[in-house]
Amino acid sequence: MKQQLSISVKQPCSEDYNQFKPTACGGFCNSCDKEVIDFRRMNDQKLTAYFKTNQENTCGIFATSQLKTYTLEDKTGSNTSSFNFLRVASVVFISLISLQNIQAQQIQRPTQTVQKVNAFSSSEAEVKRTSSKTEFLKGTVSDTSSPLPGVNIILKGTTIGTSTNFDGEFEFPETLKEGDILVISYIGFETQEIVIKNNQKPLDIVMRDDVCILVGKVAVKEVYESKPNLWQKIKGIF
Repeated sequence: MKQQLSISVKQPCSEDYNQFKPTACGGFCNSCDKEVIDFRRMNDQKLTAYFKTNQENTCGIFATSQLKTYTLEDKTGSNTSSFNFLRVASVVFISLISLQNIQAQQIQRPTQTVQKVNAFSSSEAEVKRTSSKTEFLKGTVSDTSSPLPGVNIILKGTTIGTSTNFDGEFEFPETLKEGDILVISYIGFETQEIVIKNNQKPLDIVMRDDVCILVGKVAVKEVYESKPNLWQKIKGIF
């Protein structure tokens, strides 16, 4: 059964968030005399988890892309997953038994391996290994003050990519060629595109705050559940 949560800011606040006194979760607004939660760097999972238990009297700052309707995790998913696991395990068990029977019927014949000795094989292998070694593109991603962990770096038009470590560092997993485009994205910041140049040097990327943000009292619609139709009930069995 699907669960959804809709988040919006109906009346944006005119206060300057950058002038707020920093707090553990955002900034303190003197006009409202309350803390404004900074949701911009929360992913979808953390954001929805917050509003499951805090739906009233919350003021926050968001990237506009975060103000939408979220589909939450299905409560029955764990039961379905367990059923699917047992079903797959049964198939694997039967396959293993069949494989053992086939192997038992095969006649094992001794084989003799003839190894040719080549005086230059070792050095040739070393040359080949050295020549095939490729340096992958490295770089760092930060905001104006500190490194950013968890930033996504994706080769445009593909699903190939990586993310930054705790120190904001990354190493791309594939060799890039001139003209390739890397898409750099992180919640609360503008998405950037970097065009790879010939003999590209390590990248030093500084993310810019998402220029389109909203500050204000958060409106959260009640979580609701949609009843599954007959086809969804049948599909859930499998």
